[in-house]
Amino acid sequence: MEKIKVCVADDNRELVGLLTEYIEGQEDMEVLGVAYNGQECLTLLKDKEPDVLLLDIIMPHLDGLAVLERLRESDTKQPSVIMLTAFGQEDVTKRQSI
Repeated sequence: MEKIKVCVADDNRELVGLLTEYIEGQEDMEVLGVAYNGQECLTLLKDKEPDVLLLDIIMPHLDGLAVLERLRESDTKQPSVIMLTAFGQEDVTKRQSI
């Protein structure tokens, strides 16, 4: 069986490590590469052509929404995209500590 090829793009290196470790632990999935900002992500997508992209919305140099826009305008293979974000997490933390 062919494995699902995944790329991960997020500026949170700890989260990227956890996601990569989890995905690599699945027998039907593999991580082709990771990116820590939007520009790196576009290069990675062009070079690796994954089936799935885990994409953070808020990243330096180019945010996730801009990555999606440029990806749609390019000749690069269009992966399935799962968007991630920690936006608003501070509010959840504040509510839990009250």
